[in-house]
Amino acid sequence: MTGQRAQRLEKLGMVWSPADERFQENLAAARIYYEQHWTLYAPRTATALDRPIGQWLSNPRCPEALEGHPEWETALREVDEDWNPAWTTDWQRHYAAVRELLREED
Repeated sequence: MTGQRAQRLEKLGMVWSPADERFQENLAAARIYYEQHWTLYAPRTATALDRPIGQWLSNPRCPEALEGHPEWETALREVDEDWNPAWTTDWQRHYAAVRELLREED
């Protein structure tokens, strides 16, 4: 299969591996969580779409967890550019709330 054909099939939602399929399902839940909380720095107990999204989001933050899957990190950054910040959890959650409040201001 040519690279172009594979890219077209991927855009149509073709799944090439169970791991990619699970990632996409969890990413959909992450998007819902982000819409509600303005951050992907969810507590480990957080859920969205009946998925343990908090635990799922904490796993790729471990060193080398996304090794071999740069597209997964790109997808997470497209939802929330600060999904894996270097600063503390509390700071990130407060920052996200203030950022959204300021976005609503003229």
